[in-house]
Amino acid sequence: MEDFPLKQLFTARMSKPAVPISLVLLALGFSALIYEIPFIAPFSLAIAGFISLYILFGKEGITYTFSKPKKLTSTFFLGLIASYAFALTGLYFVTKVLHSNPHDNPLAQNFDLLELLKTIPMLLGEELITIVLLLIIVNIMGGTRKALVVGVIASAIIFGLLHLSTYDWNFAQVLLVISLARIPFTIASLRSDSIYSGYLIHIAYDWIAFLSYMLTHH
Repeated sequence: MEDFPLKQLFTARMSKPAVPISLVLLALGFSALIYEIPFIAPFSLAIAGFISLYILFGKEGITYTFSKPKKLTSTFFLGLIASYAFALTGLYFVTKVLHSNPHDNPLAQNFDLLELLKTIPMLLGEELITIVLLLIIVNIMGGTRKALVVGVIASAIIFGLLHLSTYDWNFAQVLLVISLARIPFTIASLRSDSIYSGYLIHIAYDWIAFLSYMLTHH
C-alpha cells in the first residue's frame, strides 16, 4: 500500500451529503453485528466502514486510511501499554469510587478458536466506525487541533456507548473503561498515519483479555 497519510483526510474534500448516508450504513452494519445476522455479522461493520470511507472521500478515503504505518513497532507497544493503563485506571475508579460491579464480555465466556477468528473482521469494523466518525467530526470542524481533540473524545465516547448491550448497560464501565481504553487505539492510528496500528493494538488488547479470562475461568 502506498504511503498516503491518514491525516490528509482531515482537510480533504468530503462529500457532505454522504455524511448521513454513511451514518445510516454504519448503524445498519452495527445492527447486523449486534443481532448476529447469520454469515454477515462478523463482516457487516467492516463492510459498512469501507463503503462509508468511499462515499465520503472517494477511493482516497480507503487508500489514505489504510496507508503504510509509520513507527509501527514503537507505536504498537506504547499504544498497547497505554490502553491497558487507561482501562485499569478506569476500572479502579468504577469499582472503588463508584462501587459499580463490572460485567464480563459474554464473548469471553464462550470463547473458542472460531470466536477468536471472528474477532479479526469484527475488530476491523470497530476500528473503521471509530475512524469514520473521527474523520467526519474533524473534517466538518475544519481539521484544527481543537477539532482533533473533540473528534478523538467524541468517537471514543460513541465507541464505548456502542458496547452498552455487551456489558449489561453499565454506563460507568463503558465510559470509564471501554471508552478510555479506546483512546490509545485512535492515537496510535493518528501517530502512525494509518488505521493498521490501532487495529493491531485492538486485536492484541482483546486477545490478551480473552485468553487471560479463559486461563483464569476454566
